[in-house]
Amino acid sequence: MPFQVGFRGSIALVAAVLSLLTLGISFALVSLSVNGSQERQFDEALVAVAQAEALDLSQHPEEVIAISDRPGPAANDVGPLPLFGALYGPDGGVVSATPTFEGAAPPKDILARLDVRPFDFQWHTRVLRGVLVPVASRHARLLVAAPRSDLDGDAAFLRRAMMVIFGIALAWTVLLAFGIATRITRTHRTIVETARRVSAGDLSARVSSGSRTGEMAALARDINQMIDRLAVLLSSQQQFIARAAHELRSPLSTLYGELSHAVRRPRGADEYRAAVEQALRSTRKLKDLTEDLLALARVGARAIAPTQITALKEVAAEVQEELRDLIDERRITVRVFGEDLRVEGRPSDLARMLRNLVENAVRYSPPEGTIDVGFTVSEGTGVIQVVDEGPGVAAEDRSEIFAPFFRRGDQVGSQAGSGLGLTIAREIARLHGGDLLLGERVDQRGALFIVRLPLAATSAGGDERAADGSTPDPG
Repeated sequence: MPFQVGFRGSIALVAAVLSLLTLGISFALVSLSVNGSQERQFDEALVAVAQAEALDLSQHPEEVIAISDRPGPAANDVGPLPLFGALYGPDGGVVSATPTFEGAAPPKDILARLDVRPFDFQWHTRVLRGVLVPVASRHARLLVAAPRSDLDGDAAFLRRAMMVIFGIALAWTVLLAFGIATRITRTHRTIVETARRVSAGDLSARVSSGSRTGEMAALARDINQMIDRLAVLLSSQQQFIARAAHELRSPLSTLYGELSHAVRRPRGADEYRAAVEQALRSTRKLKDLTEDLLALARVGARAIAPTQITALKEVAAEVQEELRDLIDERRITVRVFGEDLRVEGRPSDLARMLRNLVENAVRYSPPEGTIDVGFTVSEGTGVIQVVDEGPGVAAEDRSEIFAPFFRRGDQVGSQAGSGLGLTIAREIARLHGGDLLLGERVDQRGALFIVRLPLAATSAGGDERAADGSTPDPG
């Protein structure tokens, strides 16, 4: 099984790696700086000794090299280092050398260096650092060197010390990073645990904000609000499914009972006809309910469907023709008037919204009643008002009027619909950036439904002609 690092471990690992990388680079720079500084001091002292001895040899040609009598460069606090010296003639041969070379000075190959810069070279088993300086009066060159063992020893000691410090810093940084990551991710772990409980079906789980402040507290509140909305949605879904099943069961039961009763024994033509008509009525209810359920499910899915500029009064006229049989059956007068509102949307959805509102008004209006459909502009927003002369909406029903499958109790009967018409109409209005509200009618009977939609462009002037040629008063 591959090794997996959790969220807390990832944060701790990133913090530790960044801290240790910074610390390692800092230590490397310090080490280079200290070692470089010591080497520069070493070189300056070595060059100074070499130049002083070269000057003496140039002024006193008869003297032999005596460089070992001079104090060498101090590599540390112990004292000066022993010096090695060799004088090379014009032909590259060794003229003289200090006893420290033990009679075996480096060969003339070392004279290939022409610049006066210190360099490292191997002599037997020792590493020396030397410098070549010219002796002008003798046409010779002087090699002055000193062992760099103490210089390298100091560098090794500094390196070991820094490695020890780095190891201590590594352990401390990891512990500190893990502790900080644990504190930072406390809310994350609480959210993960809460999400697991919610996923398991416990919708009572909440993220405890505790003493958190700032972004962590805001995140905890947002998660809790999301769970609250999820709980409401799931509850609404369960209620919707239960209500839909109940609505479907009623006509199905009627249909099943009528057909079972019809085939139980031989009957006459009139009895069969009556049974078939009853079955057709139940089937029609099933068909209407199924269409409304599909329409409600498709409203949200059409959010990305193409839209176009739609004239609402033209849509209202088409709706009036679609409902002509129902309107004529109940001898209802529908009056359409007001401004020519134009909105951007899906014409089929807008037509269904208006059809549901008008059909609802027709069903709840008394025979030979009047329905007004007015179009106005208020504060830059298109307003549609649908007013009927029915019994209105009781105070106790106002909060449930847009709930799925809700029906006003005084009109449940042959004229009652599926209970989804107003729900679908409001969803369509909201999908188009507006809303559907139930207005107040204090002095008169009937219901007032108000649709507010954003306008696509400035609507034309009002047309006060009603569908029957009159000029109605919607109040």
